[in-house]
Amino acid sequence: MTSETVFKKGDLYVYDLSATVLQSLRLITYDSTLREVDPVTEPETEDPSINDKLSNNSVSDSSKCYVCGLEFQKLQQNRDHRKTDFHIFNVKRSIRGLSSIDEGSFESILREQRNISNDTESEGDNDSDGSDSEELYDEKNTQLDDVLENEMSKLSVGVDHDTTVSHLNTRSAQIYFNSNLLLDSEAFGVYKALFSNDQLSIPFQSLRQWNDPTDLSIPISALFMVAGGHFAGAIVSHQRTNVDGNARKVGQSLQEQAVIFLEHKTFHRYTTRRKQGGSQSAMDQAKGKANSAGSSLRRYNEAALRTDIAALLEEWEPYLSKCHNIFVRAHNNVERKLFTENKAIKANKESVKSFPFTTGRPTISELKRSWCELTYLKKVTKPSPLPLKKPTAVNGSLDTSKTATASKDEESKKEKSLEEQHTEQMLLYLKKGKAPLLLAYMRKHKVGVDFLLAPLSKYSVTPTMLHLASQQGLRQMVTILLCNMKCNPCLLNSAGKTAWDLAKDVKVERAFQLARYKLGEDYTDWLKSHIAEPLSREQIEELEREERERENKEARAAIEQELKAVKEKKRAEVEARRGQGRTLENASMSLSPNLNSLSEDQRRRLLREQRARAAEARMRKQ
Repeated sequence: MTSETVFKKGDLYVYDLSATVLQSLRLITYDSTLREVDPVTEPETEDPSINDKLSNNSVSDSSKCYVCGLEFQKLQQNRDHRKTDFHIFNVKRSIRGLSSIDEGSFESILREQRNISNDTESEGDNDSDGSDSEELYDEKNTQLDDVLENEMSKLSVGVDHDTTVSHLNTRSAQIYFNSNLLLDSEAFGVYKALFSNDQLSIPFQSLRQWNDPTDLSIPISALFMVAGGHFAGAIVSHQRTNVDGNARKVGQSLQEQAVIFLEHKTFHRYTTRRKQGGSQSAMDQAKGKANSAGSSLRRYNEAALRTDIAALLEEWEPYLSKCHNIFVRAHNNVERKLFTENKAIKANKESVKSFPFTTGRPTISELKRSWCELTYLKKVTKPSPLPLKKPTAVNGSLDTSKTATASKDEESKKEKSLEEQHTEQMLLYLKKGKAPLLLAYMRKHKVGVDFLLAPLSKYSVTPTMLHLASQQGLRQMVTILLCNMKCNPCLLNSAGKTAWDLAKDVKVERAFQLARYKLGEDYTDWLKSHIAEPLSREQIEELEREERERENKEARAAIEQELKAVKEKKRAEVEARRGQGRTLENASMSLSPNLNSLSEDQRRRLLREQRARAAEARMRKQ
């Protein structure tokens, strides 16, 4: 049977599951190797009406305790029971995958623990003052934890630690349920973040309570996102609106259309420089406080953003105090404190959770998408079981495969000598231009600046870092190696060449000349280094300026020559297509008799035109 023929996407809303889906769910429990096993205890699930209610808080609104398997006549009795050590102990056992115990067994276990504690106490306990009573609660909790640890240790004697059975063993963000509506390799997953700590031990009963038709209350939750100056918040109802017959919207599913936001708000403040990332406060802490108009504006907007969020949370406090879950997306503690410092959220801090998946930019549509991602069952593939550990030999010998693997790793490490390891790491820093890390590494391992790279057969042409930097064109590293680290520029390679001789770029050569200028003529025998005359930074800048001017002049000449060639080519094409044309040589002669009839100004204008035509003709002949 395929899932498509039985249920739709809308039937998987955890707060409004269809009867078919809800009745088909069976909680999956795993051992530590992620193999499905039968649960230790099967909770009672016969009553379809679910008259007993589970609460998100420590105080229950039901007359039955599912954890301890007890039923009470009055609601107050159940509430008092929830506060007892017996109930707390069973909750802790359930979380660790252990079955619940009755009250008699709990008293006997607790009595044994007290006897052990009394044997270790000093004789002078009777003289203790009244301050011990203030630590009674902590002592009880510690005692319960000790009892639980003893129980766990007893269970683990003679048995592998991998025998713990729980639906939480997957270490996944979801709890998995089997269903006869799915294939054997598939399961329904629901996010753990939707459950409270008490509900995590009984997730199936929690799902049934959420879908109780007799419960007329409408729970709510809160969603908050803040990132990069963008903020989005909403109070969402667990009840959906009816979207039957709605048309699909671009970029919004029907499930997102069904989300009901009782309140929602978004705003944006310019707090992050574009394409830079990180807030202005983080940049100030990393690089110091910048003094610019943009940085001042971003600091102001950060403070304004905090003020806006605080004001909104204060306005929504009546909702926040009633929220079952408060989901917060914040990248750092500073942003998270914007929410956790609110008094309504602080009073309900157990409900504050993070989104168990990646979210996008804070917007209303992203809040709706995230809420749908949280609250709909997911059809997922079941987790793959872990490979079983091979039993060790009786004589205590190690596994041969592990021994072989370990020996191979040791051999690979031994293949490289210490010098080769130094060479590999130092060249990594050198090629990336990370001079501080290179210097720190050399100091830590006490490596000299003229260290010979290994193996010599590989680095015969570039035996030192200075040779390699010169050959690779690392101008900045050449300057650092010579001026700061004081490398010897006179060392020769196997071909009798210095680092200067390997330079393939004028800029690298000038880096050598600048280093010679800074170090002075008395630093070493510069003739042996083959480095040309020293140059100051001003001289180098002047040479570079002259080169740029010469290059620009040559470029302009080349452009003009190219334009001239293009014009000549076009003229030749026109002449080839239309012919050279015929000039009117007697035009001036035919006009000369009529010059007397012209005025003086007209005569001068005509003569100017004739002289201009004659000049153009001469230029064409040249």
